Amino acid sequence: MDDSTIDLEAIDIYLIGNEEEIAEGIRLIDAHFREKIIGIIRKKALSAHQNDLLDIYQNVILSILECAKKGNYWPDAQKLESFIYTIAYRRAVDWLRDKSRIIEEYNTDLVVESTKEIICGSKYNEIWQKAQSEGKRSLILKNIRNLIPKLKHRQRQVAEIILRNFPELLDLPSIKDQLLKRYGEDVTTVAIKRARQEVYSKIKDALPIDDYGD
Repeated sequence: MDDSTIDLEAIDIYLIGNEEEIAEGIRLIDAHFREKIIGIIRKKALSAHQNDLLDIYQNVILSILECAKKGNYWPDAQKLESFIYTIAYRRAVDWLRDKSRIIEEYNTDLVVESTKEIICGSKYNEIWQKAQSEGKRSLILKNIRNLIPKLKHRQRQVAEIILRNFPELLDLPSIKDQLLKRYGEDVTTVAIKRARQEVYSKIKDALPIDDYGD
């Protein structure tokens, strides 16, 4: 539906109403502004993959919901479109900052030692030790960094949480708690465990034997 056919005043009224009315306002925003919001995000966060766009979009909707619940949206002071698009732009900027911070916080020794702990006792342990002696840490790090964008949605969330907390290896309840706080998603322990297992498995698979020679 074109923006011109949307009853913006009705959405304004919903957003300053009770909890049920706010929920209806959010539903209407999702129905009518999703494409435009994602377009703004895509334009600002050029490196974002499809799953990233959906993550950022979700954060936009959650931010709008939080503002409405706290009474921080004033229809008389600003237009609804400006309010929505400003939040979309800010959440895209937040994502870029978080991405940059993750890269900056990638400490080579921490990544190497934590990954070493993950693969300790596996068939890759001997390969790892040989790589250490041959000074091939950069190759290992490159494989790990290249892996993250290729993961599925839940796996990537879990992987980012694991990386953010290096060198500490979080237990399942801690990962569950951070998924809720960071992404607003209440994920089952079973789903988290499965995602973490897949992440660990793919980290090990990202260290191919052929890359290290004899």
